[in-house]
Amino acid sequence: MARKKAPAASEIYGDPTVERTIVIDGYNLILRSPAFRPDDRRDLGAARDKLVNLLSWAVGKGEVEFIIVFDGAETGFGPTSGTKSGRITVRFSEPPQNADQLIQEIVEELEDRGRTVTVVTSDIEVARHARTHGASVALSDLFAASLFPERVAADLARQKAAESPESGSDKPLGFSKKDMKEWMAMFSQQKKEEDEE
Repeated sequence: MARKKAPAASEIYGDPTVERTIVIDGYNLILRSPAFRPDDRRDLGAARDKLVNLLSWAVGKGEVEFIIVFDGAETGFGPTSGTKSGRITVRFSEPPQNADQLIQEIVEELEDRGRTVTVVTSDIEVARHARTHGASVALSDLFAASLFPERVAADLARQKAAESPESGSDKPLGFSKKDMKEWMAMFSQQKKEEDEE
């Protein structure tokens, strides 16, 4: 069986010559990607640090800025206004606001500024809101695989080796048939819009 090739980063977040902001649903990406998911070697805080550090090294040329949004309620701390290093900004929601609401607020602000936006999430509500406000959407799993294919492959192999044969599955976690239909419709529409440009 041929192994699926991870999509190129440009397929996930577009033309690198276009000024773009990529808003990442931080914990969503961490919990859906074997490259970052907490395990016996790292807790959620370490997984968060790993994502930020690896993303800062993975950022190549182009006019791309990253905003990584985390749920402040999960940590009990964190600079709600955000920290910035180079082209990466880390933001924590401030309870009672959650990360999803902060992402929606950021997308609306960026839309008002005319910025091209991609939202990285596997949360259908966040994705639906992003598309309503003119942003493109990339699934967290695919985004992580596009940036860190070797790490994802190594962590997947380690994870599968630890699992029983019955529990192994290549199917993404947490998608109902209804959600899958909505994702497919959303991506079909997004592709149609890109082809018309």
